[in-house]
Amino acid sequence: MKKFLAVAAMMAVGSIYAEELKFGDLNYFLKQGQFNVAADAKVNNEEERIGGNDNLQVDGFYINSKFTYALANNLNIFLGLDYLFDVETDVNDKTYNTSGLQNPKFGANFRVMNQNDGAFNLDLGAFAQVKVLDREVGSTDPSKKGNTLDPLYSNHSDIRNTLGVNARVGKKWNEANEVYFLVGADYHLAGDYDKKGTSTENVDLEDSLDLKAAAFYQYRPVHEFMMTLGLTGTRFGDLDGEDSNNDVTYTNHIDASFLFDAKYLITENFIAKFAFSKDRRGEFTFEEEGSSDADVDKREATTYGLGVDFLF
Repeated sequence: MKKFLAVAAMMAVGSIYAEELKFGDLNYFLKQGQFNVAADAKVNNEEERIGGNDNLQVDGFYINSKFTYALANNLNIFLGLDYLFDVETDVNDKTYNTSGLQNPKFGANFRVMNQNDGAFNLDLGAFAQVKVLDREVGSTDPSKKGNTLDPLYSNHSDIRNTLGVNARVGKKWNEANEVYFLVGADYHLAGDYDKKGTSTENVDLEDSLDLKAAAFYQYRPVHEFMMTLGLTGTRFGDLDGEDSNNDVTYTNHIDASFLFDAKYLITENFIAKFAFSKDRRGEFTFEEEGSSDADVDKREATTYGLGVDFLF
């Protein structure tokens, strides 16, 4: 009997130790009343070739922020705000700059199951990204700046209202190691934007659906230091629209992104981090009524920057 109790006690202690989730863990979920503020300042470079001749680059600074509050131990709500700062678009050595606040994102995450009560953590999430400002793409005329990027040139174009859902499964199986898997779908509602030039053109985009899957692994060799590796794949669905009264189509394609984060716990409630990502993006075709189809290839992107994460 004594041996049985001793073994049971050791198993219980080992279970608690292995399953303890801490601030900075991938699987950490805010406790009721906690408030989290996270912000990243990044340099982003996107490159592609259009129609075999036009070489394009988009370079600039991106500021991403997220504010999260825990209504309950298993329910968090959040607000995401992104800002583009002095982002330069270069098409065959002709450039223009873009700055502006992007569409805010409102959402919630619900923890359906906790690894302390089951085999793993299971979270469900939903969000709405809302168009609150008229979206404008600039031109090489310095007096005609825009507040968002051309969707033909950048994955960071922010044109339409979007609804998204996702499911996430994760587990921290010992003090140093944990994993996190995600699947999701983003539904973009029909919307429009103005494209500035010699004259301003209104471009209409129809609704479209994107699907994504991701896997992350984090290694925490000591309490204060964490390293994260991640891989995300996104299938962008066919996107139809109308530009200058001509029908246009962006054909479907798959983009992959590799991520590396290094995080340091400065205090128990403050994390500083370095973030790096590298994209390998699939080819697609831009089809425009009355014009020859243009293949968009040699697509890649690199992002790096610094961030902070506060827990209150």
